[in-house]
Amino acid sequence: MQINMKVLVAHITSECNEHISHVADLDAFLLLYGDDCIKAMHIKDIFEEKNIELVPAIFASLHPSGMIKHEAFDFIANKIINTIRDNINEIDGIYLQLHGASGIKNLDEVSGEHYLIKKIREIVGQFMPIAVVMDPHGNITEELTNNVNLVRCYRESPHSDQVDTERLVAKKFINLLENRREMKPIIRKLPIMVGGERSVSAKEPMLTINTMLDEAEKDPRVFSDSYHIGYIRHDDDKLGAAVVVVPNTPQDIQYCEKVADEISAYAWEHRKEFKFSGNFDEPSESIKKAISFVGKTAVITDSGDNCGAGGAGQNTVILRELLKSNLCGKKVLIAGINDPQTHSQMNSYKIGDHISIDLGVGEDELSAPVHIEGTLKQIGEEMYGLGVSHVVGKAYTVNVDSTFIDVIILNRNIQYGNMDQFHKAGLEFHNYDIVVVKMGYLDTYLVPETSYHIMALTDGPTIQRSEKIPFKRIYRPMWPIDDFDSLRYID
Repeated sequence: MQINMKVLVAHITSECNEHISHVADLDAFLLLYGDDCIKAMHIKDIFEEKNIELVPAIFASLHPSGMIKHEAFDFIANKIINTIRDNINEIDGIYLQLHGASGIKNLDEVSGEHYLIKKIREIVGQFMPIAVVMDPHGNITEELTNNVNLVRCYRESPHSDQVDTERLVAKKFINLLENRREMKPIIRKLPIMVGGERSVSAKEPMLTINTMLDEAEKDPRVFSDSYHIGYIRHDDDKLGAAVVVVPNTPQDIQYCEKVADEISAYAWEHRKEFKFSGNFDEPSESIKKAISFVGKTAVITDSGDNCGAGGAGQNTVILRELLKSNLCGKKVLIAGINDPQTHSQMNSYKIGDHISIDLGVGEDELSAPVHIEGTLKQIGEEMYGLGVSHVVGKAYTVNVDSTFIDVIILNRNIQYGNMDQFHKAGLEFHNYDIVVVKMGYLDTYLVPETSYHIMALTDGPTIQRSEKIPFKRIYRPMWPIDDFDSLRYID
């Protein structure tokens, strides 16, 4: 049956780390409008098949960074709010792709998504259908779920199913639009707070949790379900994990509450299985293990400066350790170090020139400058590789004199997670024995390229020992900061 409807769509993704001094302004966002916005959301054909017209507001994507300027967020939020107001008499529903980990300077709610959802519901009233797709590393609350009809996050971490989930939620939303009924998510907010490196979906307990979600969703009474790991990089009363189950009809609420309780109980009972997976060690030991590995290519992740979780990419800790190490003839690439001032100096050099620089912003001991005498080896392009890939400037690769160490000098916090990014920089990943990236767990696209990888437990804005992060506004007790046995849902 063909229906004539209109759905307003918008996309905002940002992962904001309050432990970074840099504040992101509007020019740090990738902003798309009109057909470009719709295309970037990956759902155009699904709505077109049902003859549903899409009304695009904005596509706003920010590479993980520090907090966002209030004025920048206002511009994006007002674009969505004003588009809704301009089309309030035409639209039949709202479909949003949000992250859940934004942090806005001087915003009482801290989270831009939570503020936006509340504002949208105030404008459209209590009955207009609203669907939301979220990142599992975003924070969700009962207040947010009360203001939407359908919310679901991706299952996989790393997020190999992001586009599939965006499309699945679009299909489910159309089902709701075609068969209007009361629909309200059930949420169980859990006092569990762990980072992404302790909740990889290929490992327990997430492996079983996702299996339970998949099995539960086969029952027609369960319209949708998801496990929200949460985000820990800014202090906020919304922190903590959550199980969300959406009943298909009001008659299914009791059954779905049981499903939510069962999955929540499993997560709580197996909470101590949320731990680092794979290889990990202190920085010096991680380097020794990568050097001793026979074969290529080995990867070391500088987890305390993880650009994928908002790290500034400025730390020089691993570079300093490598310069002290016997590399045993191994070729090493550090991808890369963010130092805008030194990056600006590189503009005056050409390939083959000898350079003398101090690399490191010197903001703290972790980013202490390192004097480098070397040769400019390559001038390529620096490219963000998350979501919609886009080139943002030049990447300068310098070979350090009398070493086998190459360093990419950047003016942004780029997380090198796929081969296209290395190629844009003018480099071949597999020409190196060891590659250092500013990451926690490896990006989905980097894993098959590596023969060995190890996570260096460095300090920094994305420190993996989350128990060391001082929190003031979160619910307590919270595991693993507090050790307690009885599960109590966060109200």
